[in-house]
Amino acid sequence: MRGPATVLVCLALGCATTPERPAAATAAPGGSAPDAGAGPAALPSGTPAAFGEVDALLAQSLPTWGGGVLRVEQDGRVIFERAYGGYAPADAVPIASATKLLSTLVILTLVRDGFLTLDTPAGSLLPSWPKDKAAITLRMLLAQTSGLPARSDCLETRLGTLDACTQEIARLPLRAPPGKAFIDGGAGFQVAGRMAELASGKPWALLVQTRLMDPLGFHLTGWGRTDNPRISGGAQANAAEYARALRQLLPGATPDLLGSSLREAMLADQSGGVPLQQSAFALAPGRESLRAGFGVYRDRVGSDGRALEVVSQGVFGFTGWVDTERRLVGVLVVRGKAAEVWPVEQRVRELVRKAVPVASR
Repeated sequence: MRGPATVLVCLALGCATTPERPAAATAAPGGSAPDAGAGPAALPSGTPAAFGEVDALLAQSLPTWGGGVLRVEQDGRVIFERAYGGYAPADAVPIASATKLLSTLVILTLVRDGFLTLDTPAGSLLPSWPKDKAAITLRMLLAQTSGLPARSDCLETRLGTLDACTQEIARLPLRAPPGKAFIDGGAGFQVAGRMAELASGKPWALLVQTRLMDPLGFHLTGWGRTDNPRISGGAQANAAEYARALRQLLPGATPDLLGSSLREAMLADQSGGVPLQQSAFALAPGRESLRAGFGVYRDRVGSDGRALEVVSQGVFGFTGWVDTERRLVGVLVVRGKAAEVWPVEQRVRELVRKAVPVASR
């Protein structure tokens, strides 16, 4: 049975029934990682010397959850990748709320191409959108400040359609006036996904294929076959493909799906200083007050307000992060519980910062 703490984390990070882990994908010939380049000096075990502490920590901790994968890249080059326990580096797993990053990228490509703007009201696209929600914009939906509740029953089923789910959400009472509170959850992203369908005239699956999977060369990432995709939490991914998505948050990404202004918008504090009514990290010691951009939380922030490190995480502990100081992205693939994984995930990122110097500008 889930206790109150677990329920709160589930509402924010997108709890779902945990499916079986997919069979391992075929690794690259010779065991090399996709996108890999020449790596740093290694210990006799093959571990890069600077990552010895990281490797030891994961070798000790990940068996608790059946194993996992860590992949770290800098400037698009793999500097560390290792699988533990029963995992292979290419394994794809359900990523729960880490899906929000992928969905945000899809939707922002439509903003880039002029199909809609961040300030497009939901009611301008959605028929019969209620008057009490007329002030809700796409920006609020992606920033999770729309005032909509965190969840709706239609998020828990793959039956039905995204249109029907959006209509169900439209009938729910607001938990806060639009733009007046931060509520991490899935309902707002569901509405944003439907807006994307209507603005483009294409179903979500086709938008994902043409605006994310094809440009970034994804083969294992996806939402599965459903007309009601869970926009905020229904995808699966592996370390290499998710790392390619994370690279979009750094300058020089190839291809560049966003451009500089939308990339900066993703990293900026989009909460507007409103009260944090429901946060994914509300129960994480020292992280209760984290603010969010679009699809990510700002975990380390400089004195000038610039995001130094942002994180995207799901309820099973799958974690992706971007370190803008080091031009680094990392992905921790794990199938546990986020609240149990938090201490390990934080320590891994601390050790990676210790291992990799700040990049020269």
